[in-house]
Amino acid sequence: MGTFMGHFLVGFFSICFSLWWTVQTWIRYFRSRMKDGPKFKCTVTFPCSCLCGRLKHWPIEGFLKVVAMGISFFGEIVLLGGEFGSVNGQHCTMYFFYGMSGIIDILMFFNILLPKGMDYVATILAVTVEGLLLGFHLHHREELDVALHTLLMYVIFAIVLAMLAEMYFKTSPLALFARSFTWMLQGTWFLQIGFILYNPISGAETWDLKAEHSELMTVSMIFAWHMAGGFVLLLSIGVIVKMYMRCRGNDLNSGASAMHSVLLKDSNDDSTAHMYGSELESEDEYQFTY
Repeated sequence: MGTFMGHFLVGFFSICFSLWWTVQTWIRYFRSRMKDGPKFKCTVTFPCSCLCGRLKHWPIEGFLKVVAMGISFFGEIVLLGGEFGSVNGQHCTMYFFYGMSGIIDILMFFNILLPKGMDYVATILAVTVEGLLLGFHLHHREELDVALHTLLMYVIFAIVLAMLAEMYFKTSPLALFARSFTWMLQGTWFLQIGFILYNPISGAETWDLKAEHSELMTVSMIFAWHMAGGFVLLLSIGVIVKMYMRCRGNDLNSGASAMHSVLLKDSNDDSTAHMYGSELESEDEYQFTY
């Protein structure tokens, strides 16, 4: 990850997952506010209602996690010319744990009898390992480098807190929004670190890694604006989703049926471990009108 592309890949995947969670959380929230709508419930992943047939119920996020981490793992080795040392070894270790959380999502779909909340545990473990590795990644680095990654560690700590809150407050949309917000912040800050330390733009002004006091103040200010931008984006997506739902009306029923089957299955099993279930009932059984 000690390149611009390494930071870009991690940031890009983090932003993509965050945007997906944000849109789906708003949709689930607005539907829960409708008359006779399903009760809001937190889940680690969401069904992809834009797909056809049974695929809309499948744990697409789990497969995407595995693919994304595979790409990052492969890129980490290729970008360093096939060498495998302690630095990229740390990065590949982080990718492994995130890929493992995707595998847990897939196993739950196929009704493997895993303990309740194992999907949350796997994701929290991956984030915790990321923070642990990052903490030992900063020794003997330049002051600016340390400051940038220290702020990233704060975000990682916030992600863990958000995921723990989500496990405890299973019916709170704020917990899911907190997860989406912190992952968005992690993604944009990874990109920012890449541009500051490994700017690919030819002729761009470089930062002094020894970092005077003024530069450290600038970095903290930029971080605060990343927080503001992420929060405004989260609210803006909510407005767009609400307008879209009003315009489409009952055309959203197919997506609602996929979500409702997830929540109904989860309620019957009294377990978030079986998020989708292996036996899919007919879609018409869950059609309901708003």
